[in-house]
Amino acid sequence: MARQHPGKNFRTICRFAEERLFYIAMMFTVIKMLAPYFAVGVFWWGLENAWLAILAYHAQILLWNWSRRGEISWAGSGRALWFVLPAALAGPLAYFLLPVMADFDLGAWLDRHRLSGFSFLLMIPYFGIIHPVLEQVHWAPLRKRGVVAHVAFAAYHMVVLIDLLGTMWLMVCFLVLAGASWAWKLMTERAGGLALPVLSHVLADFGIILAAALLV
Repeated sequence: MARQHPGKNFRTICRFAEERLFYIAMMFTVIKMLAPYFAVGVFWWGLENAWLAILAYHAQILLWNWSRRGEISWAGSGRALWFVLPAALAGPLAYFLLPVMADFDLGAWLDRHRLSGFSFLLMIPYFGIIHPVLEQVHWAPLRKRGVVAHVAFAAYHMVVLIDLLGTMWLMVCFLVLAGASWAWKLMTERAGGLALPVLSHVLADFGIILAAALLV
């Protein structure tokens, strides 16, 4: 029986280890992309509690990104600032379109998920400022995986909105959010950091939740 060369065995072991590490890395990437789905599935749909859902999502973000907190760049570029401006339209558009888009009474929908009174007032700055920062930190590295990250980001919002919006409007929102995710990826690459995506996201989310507050 021919004896295998030690170098060949070593290369085989290294290739096997690389393949396993690749699959492990992919598994963790998928789990990170599913973080909002876990939170929404258990706490938004299961317990119908918006606060528990968003806090569970953010706890996962902190868990997965705490070790890389020192690597996060907050750089921005004034030359790409015009990228941010369209996000300011999110609030006015939501104010005028939500009454048309919603298949369900918005106030009742918010009440169902325990977002009324003081609870909703607290959610305005939390959702409008803290949520965009954490979400950009979480999704920025995932967007390097390509189209699947944009789809995963947009689709989890559809799970939240599915009992509020009709099918056509869900499709519109999906396309807008997938496009926003792609735009945030471009901003991050062009500016070399998260300043512009965060500013854009804050303008959009703060505007949307303020529009909801005015409507209810």
